[in-house]
Order: sequence, then structure tokens, then C-alpha cells
Amino acid sequence: MVACCGQQENMCSVIMAAIVFEQPLALAFGLPAIVLLLGLALWWQSRSNRTAASRLAVLFSLRSLALIALALLLARPVWVARDLPEGQRRSVVVLIDRSESMSLEEGQQTRYQNCLDFARDRLLPALKSADFPVQAVLFAEDIQAADGAVLADAKPDGKRSNLGGAIARSMSGMAPAPLAVIALTDGIANERADNTRALSSLVEARAPFIGVGFGNDRGVQTIALRRVDAPQVVPPRTEFAVAAQLEISNAEDIPAFDLVLYRDGKFVQKKTVPETRGSRFWMESFRVTEPNTGAHEYSIQAIVPPQANVKAISTTGHAAVRIAEEKELRVLYVQGALTWDYKFISLAVKDDPSVKLTGLTRTSKHSVFRQNVETSGELLGGFPSTIEEISAFRVVVLSNLKPIDLSPAQQDLLARFCGELGGGVLMLGGATTFDASWQGSRLEQLLPVVFASSQGVLGLDKPFRMRLSDEALQHSVFQIADNETVQKSWSDVPPFSQYGRVDSAKAGAQVWAVHPQDEGPKGSRILMAAQRYGTGQSAVLSIQNFWRWRLAKDSDPARYDRFWRQLFRYLSESSRQDVSIHVADQDLHPQSDIRITLEQQPGPKSSTTNSKPFTVRVENPQKKISHDQKLQLAPGRPVETQFRAETAGLYNVMVNDSSGQPVANRTIEIRDVNVELQNTARDMETLRQWASVSGGLALKVEDCRDGGDIVAAIRQKVEQAQRSRQIQKPFGVNGWTLSLVLGCLSAEWLLRKRWGLR
Repeated sequence: MVACCGQQENMCSVIMAAIVFEQPLALAFGLPAIVLLLGLALWWQSRSNRTAASRLAVLFSLRSLALIALALLLARPVWVARDLPEGQRRSVVVLIDRSESMSLEEGQQTRYQNCLDFARDRLLPALKSADFPVQAVLFAEDIQAADGAVLADAKPDGKRSNLGGAIARSMSGMAPAPLAVIALTDGIANERADNTRALSSLVEARAPFIGVGFGNDRGVQTIALRRVDAPQVVPPRTEFAVAAQLEISNAEDIPAFDLVLYRDGKFVQKKTVPETRGSRFWMESFRVTEPNTGAHEYSIQAIVPPQANVKAISTTGHAAVRIAEEKELRVLYVQGALTWDYKFISLAVKDDPSVKLTGLTRTSKHSVFRQNVETSGELLGGFPSTIEEISAFRVVVLSNLKPIDLSPAQQDLLARFCGELGGGVLMLGGATTFDASWQGSRLEQLLPVVFASSQGVLGLDKPFRMRLSDEALQHSVFQIADNETVQKSWSDVPPFSQYGRVDSAKAGAQVWAVHPQDEGPKGSRILMAAQRYGTGQSAVLSIQNFWRWRLAKDSDPARYDRFWRQLFRYLSESSRQDVSIHVADQDLHPQSDIRITLEQQPGPKSSTTNSKPFTVRVENPQKKISHDQKLQLAPGRPVETQFRAETAGLYNVMVNDSSGQPVANRTIEIRDVNVELQNTARDMETLRQWASVSGGLALKVEDCRDGGDIVAAIRQKVEQAQRSRQIQKPFGVNGWTLSLVLGCLSAEWLLRKRWGLR
């Protein structure tokens, strides 16, 4: 059955209906069986009874009708209708992106201007000539119905792009639902909360999504100050770094620009970053010393001169530093034999009053040599045997040791020191230290690498220069020179000739340095790596005689010294405060809830069963308390809480014990980051995903030579979507059919009784 009105596809209603059987075998076998049985019954009835032929015909007609009806019901008939485009005129929605990424200039005009030109000159005339009603909608974080004047006056300044929300609201706000949705955008979508609702709307309405991508696939040249890094707590009269993490993307020619350091809003220093070519990610740092205790806010601003082909985004960052008398950073240096490493590391830290190095050297099986101990009885029995003994230190260095030098109980104590007390563990040595004898040991579980099953000696004595990884180039531990990039300062480090081989880094470990020529089972051989273990940090340095760096002819001893001081502070970072404050992995932006995790650091006398009351307070950028909460904390039991960040700026999280004494402090920067310009390249993948789930298309604007191509695509996709829509209803399963069967059987029984037939 076919019904049609009009010639336009958008003005036509077609219903194609049919009855299908879900169990056709019931008819294929049932109907012949019914005919055969009725024929035999009729033959037998005519032989045994001399009944009038007319009466037999009536009786067997009633029985045949009932049996055929039952056979049809067993075959499960279903009414199937395919609904093609409906008779009502359905509009085509044209979504036009006005988010800030559309303001980027490519050529002589912005993406938004190119979008308007395409809509005015090609798309809208083609839709009009095809007699498609059009509804234009501007969208960014919200939507706005628009006509020609509104489109011309609009500015591409939306802070976020919510393509899913624009689709969902357009679909729900129109009756009937749109015939199709056309989006003119660069594909950069950074709000996804409404995506599920939008997908459901498209699928339910059988409306294809047609995405036209503007911009280019590379993006524009951008320079961004991603964040400012500085230590949370620094002792007075101790030099520290305030570093800016900078990123240049899609760069061909970036002019020189200035970085300015401010302390509590007042100018401190300025440095010039020279002109550069090519994209890169690096850090620029300022060296600062504070003579007195107190809290200070440091900020770095990038001053980039205006240039037509360079977009400066996120040019300011902040960090807070608390200057406080630091509890002594004691390092226990344990070595299997007397080496030069201890001597030169001692020289590296001797001018730092807060770092104290204590040496413990095995001289024979039953004797040890102690250096720089606190008391005459300290470490008298050698390596610490209790958690109370080892808790006096914040970092333990293991140098040139064999498994026989540390018993399983001592290795387990090291694991507790790192995992529970938040201490740092560093393993230092070469081929005689990093060998297969450590495999499966408690110490291997603690460290960030997997020991090799066979060491091998070939090539271990050839000179090499260590190569820093990208993670190391961005890490403050490796910033050993001012006014110089990390890569440049480490290029002056002399070559080494002996090292130990490991198989690979563990999952989650940071690889800091590799061998440039030696390939292991999973890439270049690792020379330096670190990982978090429990509440502490562990690290390895598998270069033998690393101390030769300090004696090299062209090296600067101050760089060697600075590296070791920064490494010890990094390894001891977790043990500085009695309560650790971790920021959950999340998007830190204004008008959001910031999740943090608090955990009491275990100590030698701490109980893991008894919790203690603490108070957590959050100070907002206006120096007012915006969050005040009492919590019960116990070692090994992290507690998650959250506070509201209304505005951008520095939020200070403070934890006090039951007596009101501060036990932990952390500053969290909430940045109003321009997410629209974080990635400036056209994102066609987003448009392809929307098109694939709705049966639509995703096209680059340069591939749309004529608006008629889009109109033809709409016609084709609408037809495909509507043909796939089927309406299925059970047929014949109702009271009328049941009445027919019962009526036929009842009538046959009554007639047989009246006529005296069996």
C-alpha cells in the first residue's frame, strides 16, 4: 500500500506496509497438515454416516476456519511499516560556531568570517533553492537563534565550545524535529556533558549530522606559559628556583620576548628569551634567596610583543613559597666499600646548612666505618634494624652494594621507610651493583626498574654521554644552571665509561636518562629513573664513578653540587610534612569543586589503628577562609575532601592538629585557562564521530566546492535514515481472532449435536 502527496522529498509522506511471519515454518507445515487431516476426516465421515453433503460442508468449513486461524497465530504474524519522510515541512538547522577559536586568523580573515562567507554565498542559497526551511543558530557555551543581522554583528568570543549541547537544544526546541543538522565549526569541542543527550536526539529523529570543518589541520603559532613551579617550603638563606614552563606550538619564527618575575606583586627580576624557531617545550627559571621566614607569592609574566602570526595565550602563572626553618635533611649513605662517590657528594652538600650526610661503610663482614653520626652510639651496630633508628633520616643512599650486604629484614625495613615514612631511597652503582642477584628481592619491588637476568660485559667500558629524557628536561632536579636550558647545561656533562644494565622501567616510573647506543629489551638502556613508592620516592642511578663529573676538566663543580642538593630535596619531599596533601587528577578551573586527599604520614610511634582529629582550612585568593572542616586522620587511611574554587588564583590548603599547630600546607593554583586556544588545529575527528553515529557526513570546507553537494548529501542521508526506520506491531493477536476460533468450534459442536452426528 503506497500513499504519496506532492513532488518534493521534504513534502512527501510514504507508508509502505506488509505482513510478515516470524515463524513461517508453522504455515509451511501447518496448512498442508490441516488440509490432509480435514480431507481424511471428511472421507471417513462420508463413509460411516450418510449425512447430507451440505451439512458436512458446513461442519468442515467451520473446523477449517478455526484450524487455519490457529496456524496463522502460531506463525506469529507481524505488521511492518517503513515510514519515509513525513508530510510536515521539517527545517534544516545550521549551527554556526562563535567560540574564541573561530577568531583565529588564517590568511586575510578569521575562521568565523570564512564561515559566514561560506554560509551566505554557497550553503544558504543551495538550501533555499531546494525548498528546505532553514533555522540558523549561533553556539559556543550556549545557543542563540540568529538571522542575517545577528550573524554579522556577532563576535567569536565564546569561552567554551559545547557542540553537543547545541545539537541537543536545537533538536528539543523544534517541533517537528529538524530534518538534518549542519555544523559550521573548526571541530574544537571542550564541553562534553551534553553529548549523550545529543546523540540520542539525532538517532531518535533520524536526523543526519553534516559537519563542515573550518581552519587548517596544523593550527596557528602559539606561545603559552603553562604553569609556574616552585618548592612549597624552603629554608631561609637557601637558594631555590622559580621556574616557568613554556610551550611554543606550530612555530616557524617566534620573536624574542621577556619574562618578568614578581614577588608579592613587586618587580624582582627580568630575563629575555631569545628569538626561536620551531615548536618546543622547556623551562626558564629565576634563582631566588629569602633571608627571613614568611610566605610569599611569586608570579612570572611573559611579555610577548604583538605579532600578526603569533597568538599569546596564558601568559601569567603563580606559585606560593613558604620560607620556614626546615627540619634537618639527614641523608644516610650506605656503601659496600670506600669509594670516591661519598667524598664528592659530601663536598656537594657541605655548604648547605640544612643537609647533613652520614656515612656507613662496610669494611669487613663484622665491622663498619661510621662518618658524621649524631651520637657515639648511633649506627654502632651497622645498618638500622628498627623503624625508630631509620626514621632519623629522610633519604637513604645505597652505593655499590650486593644482596648479601642487606638481609631480607633490612630490605623490608627500607620498603617501610619509603612506603610508610615517606622517605627517599636511591640506589647508586654500576655493573657490579645492578646485576641479576637482586631479581625477586624486596629491594627490586621498591625500585623503579626491573633488574636484567644477565648483565653481560660487552660494551660496558666504552665512553658514552647520558641522554636526558623529555621528562628530565622539564624537571626542576635537572635545572643546574641559570640563564640556560636544561639540555644545554647537561650537554657539558663529560662522558662516562662504566654503567650497570637493567631490563626496563616499571609501569608509572619516570625515566630520566638513557644510554644513547645500548639497546635493551624495551628500548634504550635506562641510566636514571624514579618512581613513587607508597608515600615516598625511590630512584636509581646506574652510572659507575658518577663523581668523575666534578673532576672533569671543562665541567663546573657548582653544577654537580646543585644537582645532588636538588635530588636529595626531591627524594625527601614527602617526608617534610606530617600530613600529605595530594591533589586528585582533575581539571583545575574556576567555578569547580577541587578534590584533595589527606593522609597522615606514618612515624616510628604512629598507630595505624587510632585516628586523630585534624582541621583543614582553605584560604582563597582574597586571603579569606573559604573552607573549614574537621577530619579524623590515621596513617595508611587517606581521606578525600573537596572545596569550592569560585575564582582563579592561589588557594592555600592548611592542616592543623588538635592543638591548632600547623602540620601541613600546600598551595594550589586555579587558573582561568583559555581552553579554546589550547589546541588550535582543526579537529575533523570530532565531526567524523558525530557524523558516523547519525549516518551523516564530515567534510573539510575546501572540499565543499558547491552548497549543492551538501544539499544532495542531506537528501541521500535523510532517505537512508528514514528507510531504516521500521514500525512493527503484532497482527491478529487480539480478542477478535480468539472469538473467531471459539465461535467456529462452538458452532460446529452445536450443529453436530443438533444433527445427531458424532
